[in-house]
Amino acid sequence: MGGEGGERDLSLTDAIGFTLIELMITIAVLAIILAVAIPDVSIWMVRARIQAAAGNLQQNINWAKGYAIRSGYPVTVSIQGGGNACAWTITPQTISTTLQSVPQMTSTQYASEYENTPCTVLSGAAFNVTPTGMVYDTNNAVTSAAIVFQAASQQPATYGYWLVQVSGAGDVRSCATASATSTVCNLQ
Repeated sequence: MGGEGGERDLSLTDAIGFTLIELMITIAVLAIILAVAIPDVSIWMVRARIQAAAGNLQQNINWAKGYAIRSGYPVTVSIQGGGNACAWTITPQTISTTLQSVPQMTSTQYASEYENTPCTVLSGAAFNVTPTGMVYDTNNAVTSAAIVFQAASQQPATYGYWLVQVSGAGDVRSCATASATSTVCNLQ
């Protein structure tokens, strides 16, 4: 018993594993894939930062609108853009007895969170959101606001532009746009 099947002699053709050439080819293919993919990943990261900055402003304006409607008092929103930074302040006319954290963004905080992502205020640098949700300027006229976010580089169009719009009716939306001065959303 025990030796009926005979011993099997392992030759080089039965060896399991990879040859040096197979490993070198695999490494070369991976290097080519990485060389093509890395620039796309860096562009994607910059675009994500631009959209995150715009989304933060959109969220804070929506907070101001919600607070104005709930409290019955107007809320002032001021946005400062230019240079390599952006900042905004939200000032409720009154704070209810319930302690609430009012969202703000200082230029230092913005520069830290959204490095090299400036914003340009095209219209509506300061506006009031009323308890009805409407948006008025400082002269009590219905107004709108448009703020564009982009990458601070020699070719910002490579990364795209992101627009935050506030309509006179208080609707807030965020979308891609064609240039740093466009107030029209791209439909893609």
